[in-house]
Amino acid sequence: MRGVRSERATTARGVRAGGWLLGLLCLLVVFLAVTGSATAAGTQALGEENDTEPPTWENATKAGPEEIELIFTDNSTIDRKTIAATDFALSSGSVANVSVESTDGGLSVLLLLEDRLNVNNVTVRFSEAGGIADMEGNELTNGTKTVTGMDTSVPDFRSFDLTRVNDSTVDIRVAASEPLSGLRVAVTGPTNDRLTMADFTAVDDANTTFEARYTVPEFGAYSFVWERAIDRYDNQRVMSRMRQFRYEDSAPEIVFDGPTRTTVDTSVNFSAAETVDEDGIDSYRWRIDGGTVLSGPSIRVAFAAAGRHDITLAVTDSKGYTAVETREIQVEQSADSPVSVTVHNGTHANATVEGAGLVQQVRAEKGTLVGTDNVTLERLSAAFPANTSVSLRFRASDSRPGSLEGSSFGLFEIDHDQPANRVSIRFSVDRESLNRTGVAPGAVALYRNADGWTPLSTSVVSRLDDRVVYQATASGLSQFAVGTAPEPSGPTVAETGEPTAESPTGTESPATGSTATTDPVARSDITITNVTVNETAPSVGETVVINVTATNRGAADGTYPFSVRLNGTSVATHELSVPAGATVTRSYEQNLTTEGELSVAGTPVTNVTEPSGGSLLPASVAGLLSGLPNPLALWPGGLVGTVLGAVVGLVVVVYSILKALAIYLGY
Repeated sequence: MRGVRSERATTARGVRAGGWLLGLLCLLVVFLAVTGSATAAGTQALGEENDTEPPTWENATKAGPEEIELIFTDNSTIDRKTIAATDFALSSGSVANVSVESTDGGLSVLLLLEDRLNVNNVTVRFSEAGGIADMEGNELTNGTKTVTGMDTSVPDFRSFDLTRVNDSTVDIRVAASEPLSGLRVAVTGPTNDRLTMADFTAVDDANTTFEARYTVPEFGAYSFVWERAIDRYDNQRVMSRMRQFRYEDSAPEIVFDGPTRTTVDTSVNFSAAETVDEDGIDSYRWRIDGGTVLSGPSIRVAFAAAGRHDITLAVTDSKGYTAVETREIQVEQSADSPVSVTVHNGTHANATVEGAGLVQQVRAEKGTLVGTDNVTLERLSAAFPANTSVSLRFRASDSRPGSLEGSSFGLFEIDHDQPANRVSIRFSVDRESLNRTGVAPGAVALYRNADGWTPLSTSVVSRLDDRVVYQATASGLSQFAVGTAPEPSGPTVAETGEPTAESPTGTESPATGSTATTDPVARSDITITNVTVNETAPSVGETVVINVTATNRGAADGTYPFSVRLNGTSVATHELSVPAGATVTRSYEQNLTTEGELSVAGTPVTNVTEPSGGSLLPASVAGLLSGLPNPLALWPGGLVGTVLGAVVGLVVVVYSILKALAIYLGY
């Protein structure tokens, strides 16, 4: 028994000795590993201290519609403080801001652009004073990278026209601001259809203008809506432009003869004498610029002012069917034109008029005469002495006359060297100015300074989304102020929904054998009374339905053009047709392409926001956690962090070995 115990004791002592030996070997291995790690870290730190290479620019890629990502690497740490928006320059566009994030071995620099670009390839380079450096001061100041796919600008609307070919056929013409690769036009009416790019033919080398001929299959009214346009880089614009066409088998087929271009004070003939109808023609009605109405199969007209003029002809047969056609006439200044206008800038213009003793119109060939952000002088009509050259000088300002009571929106000064009478002034006031001052459109009046401010007879001509147009009459020229109308005891401000019947010339006359008659003109008075959307909190990318309600308080049918704006930019324009005395509601689809305020006809209706991802945590818990500091942010970096990590690791390993050994030995 004693021999057995001795043998067992010997065996136990051998096991204990082997265990201690194994533990010592493990400690030695750990010590060598830690020493090697510290040596490697020290070598790396020494290499960083001797670093003479600048950072490397790896690549540049598109990160978003208005974002470019740049990747830089370095064998040490890149100094973030050396990176700013001014360090970078683009071949197109400009950098508004930068965002920097760490990556494996370097940094990701996100360039935030000022706006979307209309070019596909953009070259990024360092600016003259730009560059980035590492912590050792090695700076990279040159190099370029080209980024593709940056064209995210959507096509802009230029024109959308329908031209009648015959009773049932129409030529459709669409034009955009850049080449298109796709488009879509919807046809709604007695039968519905949809036209795509395959139905259109490009009519210009730039592929910006396209035409198609379309025949409607059944009688009735049709709406052609240009829904979408897609450019060559798949950027899509929701156009929502509508034109209307009517196919009536009994309406006369108008033959409209006359020029499309002429010069000021040149008499030209317009004739519809070749118009035929199986039931016979009952009447011809010619409307000049929406005002003067003449009758007869032909008319003779001389335009007193340069610019664009419209002549609309309505021909009605004996059964009451009416065909309507409008022709746009471009009137240019001639060398001996009696009215010459020179616009120097937005607030200053000069004009020379060769007086004829009749009412003559003074207006700019393009745009308005003068104006400010608040008020605009659109045109002037007056009678000047015959055979007299008259010099006029127009100036506009936002100044407020000290002696004028009530709100004031602006001033017009018309200097003249000859007397004038039968003066008619067409002016407009900005909608935002009216809303800001709380003045109703019908409460505006024009004042003339003639030994004191005197209110003039002022009427509302039209109410548009961005402005309200007025017309006032005066006995002469001087200084004029746009202000609020006096109390009811003073002159009354009349309102009309459409432009007043104003003759564009004093020399209009019908052709020989016909008599010109001026008929009373019924007018429409349309206002938007309500606007709603089907989503209370829409996000970018969604399509909402906009419901627009309008009321026509006038005595004639009419249309009301209005625009849809998103973040201050017009994204669609519609025309709402409202019969006399009626209230109608129409619905329109609108795709939301960006965030911001959505407004319709100048009225804000909702705010569009960027879509956001959800959280698996309750909002209260997520908010609490987001406010806590990150413990790992306290750990030092560089060589100190490496050595400290090695020491902590060694302590943990030694403790683990000793704990295991104690358990093994029974302690």
